[in-house]
Amino acid sequence: GSLQWIPTSGSRGSADISATIAGRSVKIEVKVGRDRQRPDQVKYQRDIEAAGGIYFIASTFEQFHTWYIATFE
Repeated sequence: GSLQWIPTSGSRGSADISATIAGRSVKIEVKVGRDRQRPDQVKYQRDIEAAGGIYFIASTFEQFHTWYIATFE
C-alpha cells in the first residue's frame, strides 16, 4: 500500500479531531516529531478558546490519555 496526502476541504487551520465531550466543544491537533502549528492553526486555536471551547495539541497517545483523564474524569 501507499499513503497519499489529500488537502482538506474544511476551514484553514481546523484541528485534526473535532468532538463534543461532556457538553464541551473539543478540538485536538495531532503533532508528531518536529511538526509545529502553522499560523492559521494558532488563529483557529485562539478562536476556539475565545468561544469557550477546548483546544489540545497531542504529540503522543500517552500524552493525550493523561490530558483526557485529568480534564474529563
